[in-house]
Amino acid sequence: MYYIIGDIHGYFKRLVNLFNNLKTHVKENDTIIFLGDYIDRGAHSYEVIDFLVSTSRTPGPATVFLKGNHEDMLMSYLRGEDQNGLYIYNGGDATIRSYISHQGAFALPKHHQEFFNSLRLYYEGEDFIAVHAGLNPAVDVLSAQDDHDLIWIREKFFRADKRWDKTIIFGHTPTVYISGDSPVYIDDERNIIGIDTGVIFGKSLSCLVWPDRRIITG
Repeated sequence: MYYIIGDIHGYFKRLVNLFNNLKTHVKENDTIIFLGDYIDRGAHSYEVIDFLVSTSRTPGPATVFLKGNHEDMLMSYLRGEDQNGLYIYNGGDATIRSYISHQGAFALPKHHQEFFNSLRLYYEGEDFIAVHAGLNPAVDVLSAQDDHDLIWIREKFFRADKRWDKTIIFGHTPTVYISGDSPVYIDDERNIIGIDTGVIFGKSLSCLVWPDRRIITG
């Protein structure tokens, strides 16, 4: 069984609540997949990353961590490549404050650096693909997808006139922007499922259980 978790954005209490709700469901041979955007906007990015690192080191279900566009912006900012203030504009100031409160300065401890450097761009299962933002419908081979599309694409993916062979499970775009409502977005015609249910808007953090398609929230 797979447990696929949407965008967290520094909302630590939501993440803890979700994990408390998952305790009675997740088995040791299951896999938990996180779709990225762990940081920014919410006030507790440091705590979120610490929690995720700890979870990855604890015996139990396997964990898979994907890269979101916010992690990509953070790393660009730290390399001095963000010349237009994109990171701060997109909520990076909250992450900076979170790290300063724990570190005394905006610096990543070694175990956080290792976490960010280890993030994957997608995960392919037998009948699904988990990815942060989506896939370019004009590219048929998964390994040929552009890194930028995997973490940034929006309408070009979820409005495309295409039905994917494997179910594409994605975050990145809050479902309220896709369907006009906040619950998980399921599009059987395109065979895609969006699970960023808008924690940044005060909504629940959502987990999709695959292949059951059950939803567990926190």
